[in-house]
Amino acid sequence: MVVHYCGHPAEMDAIMEIARRRNVKVIEDVSHAHGGLYKGRKVGTFGDVAGASLMSGKSLVAGEAGMLTTDDLEIFERAVAWGFYRRFDDSIKTEYLKPYAGLPLGGYKYRMHQMSAAVGRVQLESYDARMAEIQKAMNAFCDLLEDIPGIRPHRPTKDSGSTNAGWYAARAHYLPEELGGLSVTAFTAAVRAEGVTDCHSGANPPLHLHPLFNTCDVYGHGKPTRLAHSDRDVRQPEGSLPNSEQVANRTFAIPWFKHYRPEVIEQYAEVFRKVAENYRDLLEHDRGDPPAGGAWGLTPV
Repeated sequence: MVVHYCGHPAEMDAIMEIARRRNVKVIEDVSHAHGGLYKGRKVGTFGDVAGASLMSGKSLVAGEAGMLTTDDLEIFERAVAWGFYRRFDDSIKTEYLKPYAGLPLGGYKYRMHQMSAAVGRVQLESYDARMAEIQKAMNAFCDLLEDIPGIRPHRPTKDSGSTNAGWYAARAHYLPEELGGLSVTAFTAAVRAEGVTDCHSGANPPLHLHPLFNTCDVYGHGKPTRLAHSDRDVRQPEGSLPNSEQVANRTFAIPWFKHYRPEVIEQYAEVFRKVAENYRDLLEHDRGDPPAGGAWGLTPV
């Protein structure tokens, strides 16, 4: 399962080389990266199958629901048989599914609601143009962040042919060593105190430490589900993946600009610059929350 996380395309060349060499199927999760490119080619077209959420917060919106894309007929027909309750018929081509045409193989009704489908079709008509506008705005903002100490934009290199698509859940890298060890929590709190309310530290928690993969008994086996069908403990304890465990301390959310408005973008970038340049003052208060009364004592932008 490959996730193009926060819109950033994964290294598909290396992933597909390993997968093909070991005869492993590849599923792409494109929920954060609708329309993104990896070396000039759309993400979601490298693996055997791809899926994408279209809920209301995504860059490509259908209100709710999602979509599956594949050029493998067997995978498509298995998905139809599983998810479209009694809605596949004798048009099925996959031989081992033919005897079961019309039967509820999965019992699920995973069809997209008609209203969501209609909304999605309309969104597709303008999505490329909307995505180009977002990319123009977000890259302009990231260009202004490039020379600010402690900050590195999270985006593909400009000459790579890769893009962050619609920049859903945009992030930046945080380098505390360039700011005297100031925590990302204190840094983002200061940015919020200056008026950029959608700046917060971290990202999704590392999956190998999630209770679902460690302690949760989902199906009543009397033991964690992760161990229910294993002859050994396959869990990964804290400290086993140190890079993954440090992501939250070295990333933060940046504003999501959906329109190219240079003056507004420059004002936001100036807040990040100001906070970074005043990190020594912030170190005195670094408890993860701004001091009472507000803006860390910095002069308003």
